[in-house]
Amino acid sequence: MEKPKLRYVEAIPFEQDGQDLILLRDAEGTVDEALAVSRDVAFMVSLMDGTRTLRDIQAEFMRAAGEMVYLERIEELVRVMDEHLLLDSDRYNSYMKTIRDEYHQSPVRRAYLAGKGYASGRMDLLAFLDEMFDGCADCAAPPGEVRGILAPHIDYQRGIKVYRGIYPYVKHAAKPLIVIFGTCHRPTNRLWSISLKDFETPLETVPCGQGLKELITSHDFLKHYIDEWPHRTEHSIELQLPLIQFMIQEDFEILPILTGSMHEYIEGARTTAEDEVRLLTQSLKDVLHACGKPYCILSGADLAHIGAQFGDSYPLDRMTLEESKEKDEAILAHIRNVDAEGFFHAIQNERDSRRICGLTPIFFQLKLLDGCRSDIVSYDQWTDGQSSVSFAGGVFYR
Repeated sequence: MEKPKLRYVEAIPFEQDGQDLILLRDAEGTVDEALAVSRDVAFMVSLMDGTRTLRDIQAEFMRAAGEMVYLERIEELVRVMDEHLLLDSDRYNSYMKTIRDEYHQSPVRRAYLAGKGYASGRMDLLAFLDEMFDGCADCAAPPGEVRGILAPHIDYQRGIKVYRGIYPYVKHAAKPLIVIFGTCHRPTNRLWSISLKDFETPLETVPCGQGLKELITSHDFLKHYIDEWPHRTEHSIELQLPLIQFMIQEDFEILPILTGSMHEYIEGARTTAEDEVRLLTQSLKDVLHACGKPYCILSGADLAHIGAQFGDSYPLDRMTLEESKEKDEAILAHIRNVDAEGFFHAIQNERDSRRICGLTPIFFQLKLLDGCRSDIVSYDQWTDGQSSVSFAGGVFYR
């Protein structure tokens, strides 16, 4: 490649054996392998924008770093980057075509996190879940039928307190259909990405509602929001399934919907009064009514993301965490009131400075559950002293 072009890649600084390194990782989640490089190599990689030749990169690196780098070293770097599928190249495009074709042809979305985020074996996973929910399987029944659940999508280990507090309420949920909204952590073209695949877990495969498939594929509006690819590696919905299976231990169907960014709405370029929001909400209500099955609407959604890991330069001291908790409480008050617009505007007033990654799934959950009542039953802030993620568990009922 005479003019190598870097793909959309995350550059994550870390230290190893006293050396400052940069981890180059596929930001789209399509490639598992990552590449650790020194800072000077990372700068060289940043020059690979598709417009510079190898000699251009050589000359610009010399001007910036004040040292000569042989052309053979740059060629070797390009070769290694290409082998790791980090460049926009024929190798990468061929790889992507193969895995896209395989994924779209499969009726099942395989468990991506099995063996990574949780045990891949059925008995090992059941043992883990049994220990996770030991002593909290029973909870006070809400004063009505459960129509919705707000849960985290952080990993089980860090979110265990909230998972333990909220998931026993699933036993009281309307069934057999569970509509699951989750944050999509990758860029998407639309607000919703609907999957009509069955979802596999180590416990069993959960079917997408058969009646729903036909209703959605024939719906004049919702059919344009069917988009399977974003679901392939996304964890926000996948992490909910073993917990649901463990709690209800009976057959159920799902409708998985990943939600995209509302950045344009936060910035004021678009408003929540636009037709798209109204049509998405009303169309799904109409489809669920036509399907005729009792259903529950669950969202896998975290709250604030603050600290060094997320680009903040301020210290993450006790006062900062307490201030963030107070702001979370203001947001949770709108969830308690099942007030979608109030929830959105509370985050908009902050300009989403704390990166509420559950903004879109919770917003639509509240829209769809208008008229219900809600309780927040658990809340937690995870922190390692430098970064923090907060999350809550809520139950909606009629």
